[in-house]
Amino acid sequence: MVNIMKKGNIALILFRIMSIIIVIICLWLLYDWNQNNIENDEMQEELTSFTKLIKERDLIEVDLSDVVYDPKTGKREYTVLSVDFEGLRERNSDTVAWVKLNNTNIDFPVVKAEDNNYYLKRNFNRKSNGAGWIYADYRCSFDELSRNTIIYGHNRRNGTMFSNMNLLLDNEWFEDENNTKFYFSTASNNYVAKIFSIYSMKERNVFVSESFSSDEEFENYINEIKELSNYDFDIEVNPSDNIITLCTCGNNTNYRILLHAKLVKV
Repeated sequence: MVNIMKKGNIALILFRIMSIIIVIICLWLLYDWNQNNIENDEMQEELTSFTKLIKERDLIEVDLSDVVYDPKTGKREYTVLSVDFEGLRERNSDTVAWVKLNNTNIDFPVVKAEDNNYYLKRNFNRKSNGAGWIYADYRCSFDELSRNTIIYGHNRRNGTMFSNMNLLLDNEWFEDENNTKFYFSTASNNYVAKIFSIYSMKERNVFVSESFSSDEEFENYINEIKELSNYDFDIEVNPSDNIITLCTCGNNTNYRILLHAKLVKV
């Protein structure tokens, strides 16, 4: 009887020790998760000093809702995102672009590595960070844009990185016309991206490619993703156009949220 009681006490002590260890590990993981978010939030705020929205006046022919025509000069005024890429590349030579979505906190420099894993758990300073960073598919070209520029980012529960893409799944979001477009810039050009599709789907069904073997294949792809959209944007997209795709995980990691937009050079 005494031996049984001793064994029971030992088991209880071991159980309590293991419980304490598990609690400590959970608290550490929560602390680390929070610190990663804080670090990236502060970095994002700092990096936005490398950008500003400016008004340009030119003889542009593109159809943009915010263009104001001046009949006296024959020129039109429009907004572009000006980015100091030279300064950003001094911080990180992997910088290839900047993406900014209206009325969201998605406002980031975009990096690209030799694979799609490097920035999953590294931030803009290449430091280990569970929140990762916003990065382009390694297959994409930026000297001359790929037909489809693909950009990834985590969907963080604290509302950072690409988590604001959840807002775009609500059709009422697009009642504000400013929300139907966003800014995208590379070292070579500035673009306004006109959204033509937004949806979520199971990860196993997601197909994204930066290149296509023919105009017909590209056109079929455009038609397919238009049909998947939660909202009808009534945007014409042709095989001669370049498009951009933003991708993040849904609230359930088995799903992905995808946004597609037509790139208009300004």
